[in-house]
Amino acid sequence: MKILTLLTVANGVVGAESQLPLAKSDLVFAEKGGIVAIEAEHFTKQELADTRAWYLTTRDQTPQVEPDGDPSHIAGASGGAYLEILPDTRRTHGDKLITGENFSNEPGKLAVLSYPVHFETPGTYWLWARACSTTSEDNGLHFGINGTWPETAQRWQTIVKNKWHWKSAQRTEKVHVGVPGILTLEVPSAGVHTIQVSMREDGIALDKILLVNRKDYTPEGTGPDSAVQAGSLPKAFPVVKEGDQASPSKKQVPAPKSLFLSAKDFQLEGSSYYLDQGKWAAINPDQHKAANASTPSPFPAGVYNLTLRSVGENDGSSTFALAVNDEVVGLHQAPLSEDTFDESARFHATFQKIEVNPGDVIKVSSVIASADGKEYARARWSGIAFQPADEATRKAVAKYKAPQKKTAEAKPAGPPLQLPRQANGDGSVVVSGELQQWHAVSLTFDGPYAHELDNQPNPFTDYDLSVTFTHDSGKSLQVPGYFAADGNAGESSAQSGTKWRVHFSPPAPGKWSYQVSLLTAPGLITGEADKGKQVKPLHGKTGTFEIAASDKQAPDFRARGRLAYVGKNLLQFQGDKSYFLKAGADAPETLLGYADFDDTKALNPKKVPLKTWSAHVRDWNEGDPTWKDGKGKGLIGALNYLAEEGCNAFSFLPYNVDGDGSNVWPFVAPRDKMHYDCSKLDQWNIVFDHATAKGLFLHFKMQETEIDDNRAGHKGNDRIIRSSLDGGDLGPERRLYCRELIARFGHHLALNWNLGEENTQSTKQQMDMAKFVQATDPYDNHVVIHTFPDQQDKVYNPLLGEKAFTGVSLQNSNLKDCHKQVLKWIKRSNEKGQPWAVAFDEPGDASIGMPADPDYPGMPKDYQGPSIHDCRKYTLWGTFMAGGMGVEYYFGYKLPQNDLICEDWRSRDLSWDYCRHALNFFRDQNIPMEAMVNRNDLVGNTKDDNSKYCLAKEGEVYLVYLPTGGSTKIELPSGDFTLTWFNPRTGEMGQTTTLQKPLTAPDKEDWLALIRKK
Repeated sequence: MKILTLLTVANGVVGAESQLPLAKSDLVFAEKGGIVAIEAEHFTKQELADTRAWYLTTRDQTPQVEPDGDPSHIAGASGGAYLEILPDTRRTHGDKLITGENFSNEPGKLAVLSYPVHFETPGTYWLWARACSTTSEDNGLHFGINGTWPETAQRWQTIVKNKWHWKSAQRTEKVHVGVPGILTLEVPSAGVHTIQVSMREDGIALDKILLVNRKDYTPEGTGPDSAVQAGSLPKAFPVVKEGDQASPSKKQVPAPKSLFLSAKDFQLEGSSYYLDQGKWAAINPDQHKAANASTPSPFPAGVYNLTLRSVGENDGSSTFALAVNDEVVGLHQAPLSEDTFDESARFHATFQKIEVNPGDVIKVSSVIASADGKEYARARWSGIAFQPADEATRKAVAKYKAPQKKTAEAKPAGPPLQLPRQANGDGSVVVSGELQQWHAVSLTFDGPYAHELDNQPNPFTDYDLSVTFTHDSGKSLQVPGYFAADGNAGESSAQSGTKWRVHFSPPAPGKWSYQVSLLTAPGLITGEADKGKQVKPLHGKTGTFEIAASDKQAPDFRARGRLAYVGKNLLQFQGDKSYFLKAGADAPETLLGYADFDDTKALNPKKVPLKTWSAHVRDWNEGDPTWKDGKGKGLIGALNYLAEEGCNAFSFLPYNVDGDGSNVWPFVAPRDKMHYDCSKLDQWNIVFDHATAKGLFLHFKMQETEIDDNRAGHKGNDRIIRSSLDGGDLGPERRLYCRELIARFGHHLALNWNLGEENTQSTKQQMDMAKFVQATDPYDNHVVIHTFPDQQDKVYNPLLGEKAFTGVSLQNSNLKDCHKQVLKWIKRSNEKGQPWAVAFDEPGDASIGMPADPDYPGMPKDYQGPSIHDCRKYTLWGTFMAGGMGVEYYFGYKLPQNDLICEDWRSRDLSWDYCRHALNFFRDQNIPMEAMVNRNDLVGNTKDDNSKYCLAKEGEVYLVYLPTGGSTKIELPSGDFTLTWFNPRTGEMGQTTTLQKPLTAPDKEDWLALIRKK
């Protein structure tokens, strides 16, 4: 494992409550005599705090956010408290500057605080801040007013170090240390205005703010007291005077002595470590430069703050990594010590909120370093302390009884099997499901006993189950299988059992035979073993069954067959040979963050709580599926509603830990990427089965931008992302994840594998993943990718012509760009010989997307953004008239029932009506969309703008869409044509007449002309 030589942000935050306001929302400060005094901690709102935030420090409370290289500055702080921007990753000029993360020269973008102030006297106010800076890179911030950030109030700057001080200076291009006396805000009128502060550099500590309408005023000491116009100030904290003993170092996170893995508990033999002085793991620099050692955790399952107790040395600053189950949870570089050895807390590193289960492998790795190039430190460490990080873990630890200590000679055991064990199965096979063409036929095998948490062997990584199905015609498919616990986990919530399962969707009626392959070897699934040992009696087992024709009716996809890529811009059903157009919901991406699924919880419940889908319980019908005595009615009802509205698609993330939602994962725990949750995934499959029966296309968005690789943010700045699968590479985690999704859900008839929402992986990583999915999926399901609006050329151009991709999923910032963008990628892909099915799955501004219906509760009465009619015209019809396969609507983040929290699809009821009208038109009028191409030129729209669209199967049928009615010329071949007007708002067809030129719509609303050759 590569160990970085930088102190890196540890995932998770203890003391996240520090981001919350102490002050109530009714607090309004008062300007008195031309002065406004504000304690920094008395903000009423903090916004844009996901990347960096202001955290509170008092005598008794310090934020445990890593990294933070400062000691506590509480001594001398006004009001006994101050704020600091954390994490602090840029402390020297040599540390990497990451705009939008640890630096923002643009105000109002990161960590914005708000303070309402009532002014009696408008005019110019000079800005003062009482702050403490310790490095050259934590000495700036920005001021603003009422959501604006005037140039005169930007770039507050100080060069004073290591003490509280008042400063009013502005950094300029010529004077980086700051020009005094020019930092000002204009208060436009008497009354209440909001004064704001935002981050420029992380790590700065802010104690107090002053606004003064006299340039010659200089504050002293802690400055004047605050005056209040309305509400009341929060209770003050105990003041620590300068020179008094302050609180313990922020780095010191004590752990109970009983929850400590000492270096002696680790397997040091063969690790390149030796035991130094009977207590430290150390590296002999004459023999090794790096080492790693592991041991299983004996402690109760829970969430812990893990403190790596490294030892300070004066020969060099060694680098350490801590991993759980080979997943790096934190990196640390020990500071240089003045003493030969120093075990004090300042050399420790705490990594916050790490989920650890019994038997999880705890690994410490380190690399030695030298301060002078001659003498080397030995990367000494004494152990790992486990501090419970939540109430449930504290309770579990309180009941925990430590096992008897091992003798000195005993070696720590490897990762254990879960006990007690049960007997293996007898090798029997059960064939279940409706034995009909296109239906899900499941083969369940009674095989080796396993538990979800087993490690040696791991049932997910170390067993390769596949079944080869062969039709009498000679056609065959090799289908991957999976561990299914007791075979009924969706109902029983079982974690263990002897059942192994394969889902087969037979593409033809008649006689099918099967042959089982079950092999085992460590890492066989994850690419770490080339071949495995046969597992008897299942390996080689054979059998037959007969498949009849399906008895289903549309919209049930089993009546239409598998949806397949056939080298065109539309996908085709392999049963009835019809082509697919879609319209449905892209939101919520957190659809599977549902309280009725086993072991599903919200990691950020205040921002994104779990869903109940309670608004749709009434849409559940008798006979619809549920699980565990009636669970699931809300989500099943939601699918019923969407289907009854005439829509046929929805999307979701199967994994979003540390993304926007952080409430969906297929694993047994949020970051345990090697053990999957059998019962939860069985319950997901119940939902997907119902969707297939209802004719709903499954849009699997396999990952999202926050966790798709080791690149942070839109610009792709390098950073270790703990939740990413192999850092974006096709490694063991990603292979297993793709395999599990394909084995469990790939048999569904209409779906796409979207490799990533707003994907930032490299082209090689994207290609590796796509090729692996293509090679693993026996059903050759549709494979697409999605990216940021301004990165389409960068991401899509290298993929043109590649057989691994059969389409793209588009996003934009302006829904009026939909038509032109769909046209662009259809034309480019066609030119490269691999035509793409192009869908618009995230149209519109990020904050709004598809707005709720105008009369939906919470919809602003003065809303002025893009309307549902704009979405109908330029997204829905703009996409179809470019030859696109369809749309899914995104709900933004500002309006009611937004993308993350939506659980009422009725919020967009009118828009679903418009979708239904469009889909019904194409179906009922037998429009040959697969043979039609965009011909805007025939109606004079050579710029492909939104004035009018034309789609044509030349000489036979033409569609002309007029977004605002009116008239247009149209070039047609000789002969007679009929004209029928279609109303996209109501779904009504007009009377058919003989075409007369020019083409004139009934009114100024949007209309579609259907023109056919007589």
